[in-house]
Amino acid sequence: MEGIYTYLCENCSTLFGVVSRFSVLEDKIETLTCPKCSKKEAACIGEGHINYLNYEKRDEIITNDTDESQLPELLTVEHVADYLNVSERTADEYMGNPDFPLIRLKRSKRVFRDDFFDWLQSKKE
Repeated sequence: MEGIYTYLCENCSTLFGVVSRFSVLEDKIETLTCPKCSKKEAACIGEGHINYLNYEKRDEIITNDTDESQLPELLTVEHVADYLNVSERTADEYMGNPDFPLIRLKRSKRVFRDDFFDWLQSKKE
């Protein structure tokens, strides 16, 4: 059974989790190095287990073979990531570039479909 441990860094108050590939009791470490401040002051504050759920496949998988007209008018980070076949983090970084035609709606990043494909074409050239 896989387990997860919750750690809290006493230095910078970062809360993070670590997944164990073995039993929760065998893998527990009292202190770990914090991923944010790199100090070995993160203490274990909780433990649990992971439940695996089987999710149904999405009806439509977006790929770069997908017809452009099938995409919504306003694309999200997830749409861009799926289309480019990259992680959402990578897509988010692309969308942060100064030359990307980004639209901000409060804290959300969006791009018009046509602007996205124009930007993509400019990268090809």
